[in-house]
Formats: sequence, structure tokens, C-alpha cells
Amino acid sequence: MKKIVPGLIALLLATTLAPTVANAADDWKFAVTPYLWGAGVNGTATVKSHEADVEKTFGDILDDLSFAAMVNLQARRGRLGLYTDVTFLGQEDTHDLVTPAGVTVLEAETSLDSWIVDFGASWETARWGDAAPGKGGFLDLFLGGRYWSVDTEIKADSPFVAGERKISSSTGWVDPIVGARFAADLTPKLHLLGRADVGGVEIGDASKLTWSAAAYLGWRFTPTISGWFGYKHLDVEREDDKSNSIDLAFSGPLLGISFTF
Repeated sequence: MKKIVPGLIALLLATTLAPTVANAADDWKFAVTPYLWGAGVNGTATVKSHEADVEKTFGDILDDLSFAAMVNLQARRGRLGLYTDVTFLGQEDTHDLVTPAGVTVLEAETSLDSWIVDFGASWETARWGDAAPGKGGFLDLFLGGRYWSVDTEIKADSPFVAGERKISSSTGWVDPIVGARFAADLTPKLHLLGRADVGGVEIGDASKLTWSAAAYLGWRFTPTISGWFGYKHLDVEREDDKSNSIDLAFSGPLLGISFTF
């Protein structure tokens, strides 16, 4: 793939990070997982038939980052599971247009707020081993959605033109997704988690295609606290009726800590 537009980043999501929540009796069990996704971005973006190829590493993204928040929430009761995963990135960047003589003729500031929110419900279709933590595994199938939102604002100021110029735009859509998630205990402390989904298929304003895949290793420090490390890839391809399109890929390592109760 070609390289892509910066902005939508890091973004994103790891609907899968929260640990296996043991389904004891009929009680609800909850898991909260703040995490960091060190995602780089590459692909293409087309605005009004003008295509841009961009590549951004995670380090490039950090340079422009003003605020970021990433958290995964899960609830489970018996075989039923509910989840949401939220990634927010606020970015700001400033560029000056300077003449060879060193005179600044234009100052431009760009701000970009990006959201990726996964949500849905899962159903446990298989379980093996013991239901107690550290002694088994399970397979879930899930149905849900992925919400995308990007708000952009560009401000330009010049000492040769009176007044500040400002342009802003915003876009958002929801992709339906289906997928599977499994967890398996390798030892009483060490466990493996994997997840994959696919969706979009141009239903309404949805993307032409979106998919993601991830795998993690977790270490159970206590019965209620686990650490996670893994890798995640997220892909989206979308066109609208205004000669705008995106074909983006986000991928990188992910690190988080889960609290269950």
C-alpha cells in the first residue's frame, strides 16, 4: 500500500485487550484496560480527486500529539459479553512559509481530532478446560460496529493580509463488523488472546472494507490485575460521493494493563 494521511492515528482500538472475564454463576464481571497503541500509519488519501501519499511512524505522530486517550471496557455475564473500545487523538502542527531572505510570509496551524470507537456484543460458542482463571480457554463470536470521526481545522495568518483565515471540516461514519475472539491459558499466569474482524461492505455510509487482527500475551499479576503486550493491525478503505477517499493502514505494538472486578 501507498503511504497515507497523518491525522487519524494511533488510533486506534483494540477491542480485544481486556482479559478473559471468568463467568462465575450469573454475576456480571467487568474489565477496564487503559493501553497505549504505538501505531504507525501508511496508505493514501484523496480529497476532491487530489491524491496524497503519506507515511507516519509512531515517533512522527508523537511529535504532533497534543492529547491522547485509549481505553477498552468489557462486561460479561455467563456466555454473553458486551464491549467498547475508545481511541481519541488530538494533534496540532504548525508550519511557517519563509522566504530565502528569512521573512515569514505565512503562519499556518493545523489541528486534528480523531475518534475510533468499537462497540458490540459477543456470545461464547466454545469453552475448554476449567472455567477458573488459568485453567482453560474459550471462543467468542461477536457482532458490532466501528465508529470513525475526524475533525480538521486549519488557521492561516500573514503579516501582509489583514485578519486570520480559518477552514474546518468534519466527517464521521459507522462500519458494521463481525468477528471472533479467543483466549487460552498457557500456564496459570501466562495467557494468549487473539481477535479478528471484518466489516463495512458499503452498507449506508459505511466503508468499502474495514478489517483488523491482533494477538496478545498476558501475564496475570494478581487475580484482578493483568498486563498485556501484543501487536495490532487495522485497515480501512472508504469512498464518498464527493471525490474523497481513504485507504489507510494502522499497525504497531500495543501495551496495556487490565483491572477486573
